Amino acid sequence: MIHYRGNRRQKGYRYQNTRSSNPLIPILLIVGILLVAFLIFRMSGVGGLNETNFTNQRNAKLRSEVQYALAATNKLSRLGASSTTIELSKIRQYVHGVELINELNVSMYGEVGRLYSQSVFDNIYTILDTYDAKLASGQKVNDSLNSLTEAINNLSNMTNGILGFDTVQ
Repeated sequence: MIHYRGNRRQKGYRYQNTRSSNPLIPILLIVGILLVAFLIFRMSGVGGLNETNFTNQRNAKLRSEVQYALAATNKLSRLGASSTTIELSKIRQYVHGVELINELNVSMYGEVGRLYSQSVFDNIYTILDTYDAKLASGQKVNDSLNSLTEAINNLSNMTNGILGFDTVQ
């Protein structure tokens, strides 16, 4: 059913445009909301890099990786047990974790932020490769085990020095 209400022009009816009068208002509103959200997050510390927090997390991760490497080295057998290859791979993993943290620190602070020289890691990887090769060929592994233990203890002492702990000789 259609209702006729008369002439719309005579009663002062006007058509209104549904668009806002200024097309920039919605854009400015969105930008304003994003700016307020950014300021709230920035003031609350979300998304910002806190150097103290980074240092604490880096030190905790360094400590745990070195402790795991030291514990895995102490589990190694002089007789070349079947679990030795697994322990060697765990040691390699933990040393690689320390190396990655070192590289991250260098990328954050530049060459001044280098915690360990690359030769420390290269030496440990060479010892691990030699140990694994001797183990695979059935040779005695006593000298490789001693070298590895000494290298991991050296890494642990260096880490304790970096973290500000007393080094154990």
